[in-house]
Amino acid sequence: METFLSRGVPPRRIQRIRTLSMRLLGGLLLGALFLSAGCATERITAETYRDPDNGYEVRLPPATWISRPPEKATLTFGSPDLDAAMALLVDCRTPEPGELSWVARHLFFGLQEKRIHEQKSIRLHDAVGIQTWLQARLDGALVEVEGVTVRRAGCLYDFLYVAPPAAFPRGRPDFEAFVNSWTPFTRR
Repeated sequence: METFLSRGVPPRRIQRIRTLSMRLLGGLLLGALFLSAGCATERITAETYRDPDNGYEVRLPPATWISRPPEKATLTFGSPDLDAAMALLVDCRTPEPGELSWVARHLFFGLQEKRIHEQKSIRLHDAVGIQTWLQARLDGALVEVEGVTVRRAGCLYDFLYVAPPAAFPRGRPDFEAFVNSWTPFTRR
């Protein structure tokens, strides 16, 4: 088998080719790393999730809340200690029109025996919203649920917190901090 050396290519030239190839490969890998880091920092920085396309940022819950792969939500977290979950759903493409108290009902589909404890209008920054706290059955188990629906600049933002009644009060401050950290800004 013929090699570069046997064809009379000087060893120094081979070394330069290897060095150039390694620098190019290293540069590509480093570039990919910076590119992926740049994309990641566009979304999560200093414990904050930032979405420039939909015009908001929100502070992530404490480390006791584990990020879960979102199915239909933008962000989903679970707390194994509380057997609880919280989520943020954002719809800027086809947000449901209508009065917020009516629109917020979509958060509670699939729940049985719903009993509303409280429903009130709220303001988050410059946005109008509605907050609903209820007790219901989910797959036969008794749960407490808090939902916050906010409409701003053509988008609908839904926050949801679900926990067993005994654990609900312990996770509620984290949920309230998550909701209150929502900060809208002008979309790209």
